[in-house]
Amino acid sequence: MKTREEEIGKLVKLLADKSKKFTKPQLVMTGGYALRAFIPFSRSTRDCDFVLKKDAHWHLDVIRQWLPTGVSLDMLEKRNVYGYMRWIKLLKFDKKSAKASIDFMEGQVRGRTEKQVVVIDNAFVKASERTKIKIADEEHEVFVPNYTDFFILKVVSGRPSDVRDITALIWKNDVPNNIKKRTKEILPHPEVFEENLKSIIISVVSDKRFLNSWRGTFVTTELTEDAKNTVVKRVHGLI
Repeated sequence: MKTREEEIGKLVKLLADKSKKFTKPQLVMTGGYALRAFIPFSRSTRDCDFVLKKDAHWHLDVIRQWLPTGVSLDMLEKRNVYGYMRWIKLLKFDKKSAKASIDFMEGQVRGRTEKQVVVIDNAFVKASERTKIKIADEEHEVFVPNYTDFFILKVVSGRPSDVRDITALIWKNDVPNNIKKRTKEILPHPEVFEENLKSIIISVVSDKRFLNSWRGTFVTTELTEDAKNTVVKRVHGLI
């Protein structure tokens, strides 16, 4: 994981240089690395995610030209209102191998179903904030979403890792303000947000095995059963 993080850090630095410190185009970090801006814990993650607003032209075409030697273009997809690109670097050490990846999502962040869609609008980009994220042993100044938008991304995605992240977010920051208003603005299918809270978040966090899973991910026993139960109550309050 340290080797992977070091390589991710190098790619993040390259992006900062090429984009004039993430401003041209404005790249906003999301995912597991951005999580470090909101909680005092970090977890291992194999990829680094960036989102950007869709304009008249495709920013992905510009970013593609920055592809450095040793990194391959794994995927590039452009539709009417959204695009997706993935960079992959193959890492080899001893007799093992691993991959480090950078994902770029333009216009929308799309999940596994047609309804799992978050629109990256003007407000999303303008409300993003500069912060320092530690990757391996170096700090990188990046843009991350505001807390409300980041929370919505996590709930709509609804993967097991997202559930653990959401638990940490609520435990340390409570639930976001104006969440219902914002879901109507950036979710073409806002019903997904409430459905995921009910069928995924509450269900998984309430499971008696969840605490061990969370502790194993963040490598700390700081989260208690009482704190977990408080998180479930906070989620119920969003429904």
